[in-house]
This record gives sequence, structure tokens and C-alpha cells, in this order.
Amino acid sequence: VTDKTTSSNPSNQSYVVLRICRVFRVIRVFKLARRSENLLILLRAVGNTSRELFVLFIMVFMVVLMFGSIMYTVESTASGNNTTNFTSIMSGCWWSVITVTTVGYGDLSPKTPLGMVVGSLALMLGLILMALPVTIIVAKFSDEYERSKTI
Repeated sequence: VTDKTTSSNPSNQSYVVLRICRVFRVIRVFKLARRSENLLILLRAVGNTSRELFVLFIMVFMVVLMFGSIMYTVESTASGNNTTNFTSIMSGCWWSVITVTTVGYGDLSPKTPLGMVVGSLALMLGLILMALPVTIIVAKFSDEYERSKTI
């Protein structure tokens, strides 16, 4: 079996050239973004909320650890550690990240009723935590927009 990406096939080299051209097109879009006043206001607003977003990231990290540990404990003790998908606290934390961020892959799910209650609580708390940055950034954007109108 040969690796197509490392061969010196001329058609593969042309794909590399096309990929490089795509990168330059993306860079050109970023150059145009500098001229958009509203985008600059949004970037300033996100920059001004960096401390709040950092605190929110720490809170999400703590919630993920807490719910991951709780889910592992609930599922492993209730199922006798035989039929559970939660084989370690890290697998519980993986489930918690996916649940709190509302991605929901479905590769891990609680089987016990208590685990389902814990999962519901994690999901509701995740929805609240994911909605917080939007309100913070919108408030800062509004402040920055009003400030730019007065200048």
C-alpha cells in the first residue's frame, strides 16, 4: 500500500498548489475584515470580556470535572461495573464535556435512572453556562457600539 500524500505523482502536487491557493483566499478575507467597522467593534468587545470569559472557562472546567466524577460514581456503583460505559473518571469527564457543551455524540449515555437525572442536570447547567458568554459579549458590544457612535 502506498501513501498518496507522499508520492511524487504530478496530480497530487497540483492538489497541494490548489490548497495553498485556498489558504491565500482565506487570508484575503481577513484583510477585508479589517475594513469592517462592526467586526472591529465585535473584536474589541470580545477583547474587553477576556477576564469574564476566562472565569467562565474555569467554571465550565469545574462543572465538567464535577459531573464527570458524579456520573462515573453513579453509573459504576449502580451497574456493578459490568455493563457501564463509564470505565473511568476520564470517560465520565468526556461524557460531561459532550453534555455540558450540548454536542451530544451519543457514544456514552447513562443507563440508570439516577444517572439520567444527573445527565439532565448537567445538560441544563450546560445550557445556562453556554448562554452566559453571549449576554456578556452582547452587552460589551452594545457599549463599544455606542462609544464608536459618539467618536
